[in-house]
Amino acid sequence: MSTSGRSGAIGRGGKRLLWDCETVGRALEHERDPARTRLEDELGEQVTRLLLVTLRESEPTSPHEKRLWRAAQDSAA
Repeated sequence: MSTSGRSGAIGRGGKRLLWDCETVGRALEHERDPARTRLEDELGEQVTRLLLVTLRESEPTSPHEKRLWRAAQDSAA
């Protein structure tokens, strides 16, 4: 393989490495965000509210679910 052929492969590999690093970096930025924030980033605030209210039970069965249910109800109002 010639030197020019190898440098082209390195160039493509370098571009792929940069793309991979950017992708991982974006994922790590969002890793610390709460799930609701990540959903709002992807779906928007209104769709997230609707989704959370729809997915939750009509009657929560644990204290944690009660807090989540109230928060969703308050957000959807």
